[in-house]
Amino acid sequence: MAHPGQAIENPRTGERIVFRHTQRETNGEYVEFDHFLRPGPSAFGEHVQLNQEERFEILSGAARYRLNGAERQAGPGEVVVIPPGAYHINCWAGGPDELHLRHSFRPALGNEDFFETLFALARLGKTNARGEVNLLQLAVIGSEIKSQTFGAGIPLPLQRLSLRVLSGLGRLLGYRARYT
Repeated sequence: MAHPGQAIENPRTGERIVFRHTQRETNGEYVEFDHFLRPGPSAFGEHVQLNQEERFEILSGAARYRLNGAERQAGPGEVVVIPPGAYHINCWAGGPDELHLRHSFRPALGNEDFFETLFALARLGKTNARGEVNLLQLAVIGSEIKSQTFGAGIPLPLQRLSLRVLSGLGRLLGYRARYT
């Protein structure tokens, strides 16, 4: 379980996170961390969170992101707010320098667990070169957090059904929702 000041790193993507406020500390109201990203494309595909707001405050570097199909940019001092239900691709470093942003989710809904697990799987060599886990592992993780996060391009009812089936199969094959 994360604690304020804890730093984690993803060796595949070079991302670093330093937790500022955890879900336990805020009674689940939010989680907030400093997020450091190397130049290059986002490790996350287009997705939507149905039940939470995602916020990026750009502290240094150039940020690129996609919101509802439109690619945009933001610089130091700017704040990007992704409302619940908006399709987006998270910020990525859009220039030659590292991007440093303050990243938060309201309510928290298990997002710190998601990042801790994803980074742990990368350290264990269980992700591809882009830091992505396989579909069964992702389904098991996704079924355990309360964030209703879904990919773009596939109808939500089909994704909800698939999540139940794939997470059950993943558990049968030994995948776990948490790795640290």
